[in-house]
Amino acid sequence: MKTSSFIRNVLTIAGSDSGGGAGIQADVKTITALGGFGMTVITAITAQNTLGVIDYMPIPLDMIEKQFDAVASDIPIHAAKTGMLANPDIVKLVASKIKQYAINNCVVDPVMVAKGGSKLLSDDAIQSVIQNLIPVAYVVTPNIHEAEVLTGKQIKNLDTMKNAAKKIYSYGAHYVVVKGGHLESDPSDVIYDGKNFTVLKNKRIQTKNTHGTGCTFSSAIATYLAKGYNAIEAITKAKEFITKAITFSLPLGKGHGPTNHLVAIVNNEEKIQVVDGIQKAFSILHAAKCGKMFTSGSSNIAFALPYVIDANDIAMFPGGIITYNESIFRIKDPAFGVDHPMAIVMQKITPMSYRAAINLKNEIEYKINIQALGIPVYTCSNIDSLQKTNIPESNKIVCFEIKQENMLYIIGNTPVEIADMILKIKKG
Repeated sequence: MKTSSFIRNVLTIAGSDSGGGAGIQADVKTITALGGFGMTVITAITAQNTLGVIDYMPIPLDMIEKQFDAVASDIPIHAAKTGMLANPDIVKLVASKIKQYAINNCVVDPVMVAKGGSKLLSDDAIQSVIQNLIPVAYVVTPNIHEAEVLTGKQIKNLDTMKNAAKKIYSYGAHYVVVKGGHLESDPSDVIYDGKNFTVLKNKRIQTKNTHGTGCTFSSAIATYLAKGYNAIEAITKAKEFITKAITFSLPLGKGHGPTNHLVAIVNNEEKIQVVDGIQKAFSILHAAKCGKMFTSGSSNIAFALPYVIDANDIAMFPGGIITYNESIFRIKDPAFGVDHPMAIVMQKITPMSYRAAINLKNEIEYKINIQALGIPVYTCSNIDSLQKTNIPESNKIVCFEIKQENMLYIIGNTPVEIADMILKIKKG
């Protein structure tokens, strides 16, 4: 478990990506997003964008060494990660510096090939990675292609991934993560610690915007290690971080766009506003004595963060809205991750770009009033059929009649907007 909450220092030793999606730029964004302080040793300058690497130039050895010494002699390094190391001399130098400064939490991302297929590591540097760099790694994170290069074996499935992990472990790393993103099946990752295998399963996310995934993943592991998490915890949490970054990746450029490093920052910044929005909507409905419009316990006010993966990104009242005659009450203040049927509905509607919902009794007078206000009503047999509904983007507030629930769900952008509309529905 983590041992402290103050900012920890993480060093990234990698190449610069002029497009901002990978390399040093991706690393610093990740470290910052996870609450660390990022420091850099730049090993190469690349001219690249989402379409690929146009050219690259290694930084002279003495300048790499001066960068490393300048940082390490002045600022404590709680963890480090390596990325693009373009030639054997740079690999040897970086490995020697990691030893010199006794950096134990070192994550090695053996960058060899760019997303577009351009080679980033010379052939003679591969042996140097095996002989010099992996032995100083606490965690090494090759993808399928890199693991094949490092082992000389073809990888096609989970069993061959495990064999590759064993081979790479024998080079001296404490933990090996063979990433399965390039498999045709679901992209499971295999972790090996010399004794046991841990498989991190995940569903494939359909997007071409995956530039910088390896850099982001490895720098996230390093940051979590710096915070005091053990290796398995750090790798697992980094997997969660990169999954969100890919899920909400950015469609920038004409090729492979970057992952979204800002998911956690944006969501964390919005949490107070989300809770406040629910409280304000409740106050509006409470003052208007709307109790008879709701089903006690089943009705709720829900508001989602901008980026939703699961119920932990959605806030609502635990226990729902409680009614007594015309009055409404709540058992507790709004919270995230509440176990309530509304959470399932919210996960269905957020891909439609709606972030809020309030559900009412399914009464004919409410439906008539809703339609009279120009709000479209979509009838669904059950919650699962919600996502199959085609809704014009111009509709800011819509209503779903879910037969199985016998409820009317008023869907919109904020709870306050919906609450104001419910007052109009009440008046008719």
